[in-house]
Amino acid sequence: MGESEWQHASWVSTLGKWAWVIGIINGLFGILWAIYQFIVLTAFWAWLPGGYVPTTEIWNIIVSIIGIVISFLVIKPKFSKPCGEKDWDALYGWVLNLGGFNIPWMLIWGILLLYFGWWSWGAYAVLIPAIVLLFAGPKEFNWSSEEKK
Repeated sequence: MGESEWQHASWVSTLGKWAWVIGIINGLFGILWAIYQFIVLTAFWAWLPGGYVPTTEIWNIIVSIIGIVISFLVIKPKFSKPCGEKDWDALYGWVLNLGGFNIPWMLIWGILLLYFGWWSWGAYAVLIPAIVLLFAGPKEFNWSSEEKK
């Protein structure tokens, strides 16, 4: 079956093309939410002895910044660009080989974005197209790095 015949090509391409933007917006929301929480919680708990230490909010800001960096430096060139161009072979070939087993980088980075994103929107924009490509894509993904005879 050719790529023009693949029934999911249009929406997978569109969602994947914009995944990096969704990841950046997701990170910005995370930063804004953490700043809001910092202000509100600091004001609310300021009367306590020792005040309020906003460790969670600081961590949320750091994590959101990491998510933005991943979206811009990894997702944009390695995932969104091939998705936008419907270059499925580039995505199928972007693998981490571990002992003869191919692990798609798009899954690895999508899982990382689950952690480095606010409510994981950026991760879903990577993982949904990746899973469709791997299990209902235009061709079968080769999980084994060894040649089939």
